[in-house]
Amino acid sequence: MRKNFTQTIKDKGGSRRCYQDSTEVLTKEVLGCETSKLYEETGAKPGDRSTLPERGQEALMTGEIIATYDLKEKDISGTEKERNQKIVESVRDSGQKTRKLFPW
Repeated sequence: MRKNFTQTIKDKGGSRRCYQDSTEVLTKEVLGCETSKLYEETGAKPGDRSTLPERGQEALMTGEIIATYDLKEKDISGTEKERNQKIVESVRDSGQKTRKLFPW
């Protein structure tokens, strides 16, 4: 899932920073907290998603799948900054859709 998500961001012209911003916004929308706080509060090893609680992993994977499909359908163009903004906004929208699927 993660690889498809980041590859789609790359294919749409997103920068390396866009990966980070997209991950952060997806985590905030799906789980309601910043990525660093998620790892801290769950006792997971930072940067190692496999150490997160299973429900958190599932929620993030679901969000990435939805975000990937949504991004593939969008025409992303403009300067690098504009492309990054469009990608992050698309991921934010996907994250909001995803959150509605979960009970929290």
